[in-house]
Amino acid sequence: MTDAKIADTGLGAGSGPAAEPGRPRTSRWQALRQPEALIPLILVGVFLVMWVLVLARPTFLTSFDLWARNHIQNVSHATQGKNRWPVFKKIADLGGGVTVQGVPFQIQVPMVAMAVVGVGAALVRRSWRPVLAMAAGYAALLVVLFLKAVGDRPGPSMAGQAMSGGLGYFPSGHTGNTMLGYGTAALILAFVFTGHRMRIAITVAMALWALTVGFSLVWMDFHWVSDVLGSYALCGAMLFGVARVLGFRISAEKETQSPSTDG
Repeated sequence: MTDAKIADTGLGAGSGPAAEPGRPRTSRWQALRQPEALIPLILVGVFLVMWVLVLARPTFLTSFDLWARNHIQNVSHATQGKNRWPVFKKIADLGGGVTVQGVPFQIQVPMVAMAVVGVGAALVRRSWRPVLAMAAGYAALLVVLFLKAVGDRPGPSMAGQAMSGGLGYFPSGHTGNTMLGYGTAALILAFVFTGHRMRIAITVAMALWALTVGFSLVWMDFHWVSDVLGSYALCGAMLFGVARVLGFRISAEKETQSPSTDG
């Protein structure tokens, strides 16, 4: 049995998956059972269950969040009321906007990172795919913002009040920015750097960064645990769509094709 691994389709003009002689066509059900379809479907299912529980508050989910928050905050405040490790505050901020002296607005670091990497990759590879991936990433972020507005969930330190501007806390926007902003940038880098070890390094670095930001948000009492987990599930599923825009797929084939230049 061959191990499943990430591969990418040929990206030359007019390229497409060549039909292998003698291989029967897969049914729609069989297609849905493939990892590249099954995994995002499972993640969306997890998010929808959490979404229903959040909308139906108070629920078991809220009770779990309160229990987790109390235990985490007891630990974070255990140093006689001192600041809860300033590094986590800075990491959490990098999941959203940062203030720069002389700039009248906050700079959304994940969005800027995605734009810089996307434009640079498009120029290097002479391909429109990084630009299309950027567009997909920004569109996915709009979905996150819409769901935050619909959910209108209060935050853990907001005394029952929702976020200003009509946005709730579920799913976590900072986690969504991290997953979709930095995550899309990571996928675009994997589109440029086709070496197997480089792609593994990019994947591991992105996963660790997403986990670190999520932990920092909970540690600083900016979000409930379920806010972060729900955003992981939703944005993780949407990243599969971004990956498809770039031509990546999960394949059981032993050989991995390198993206060719198109555009």
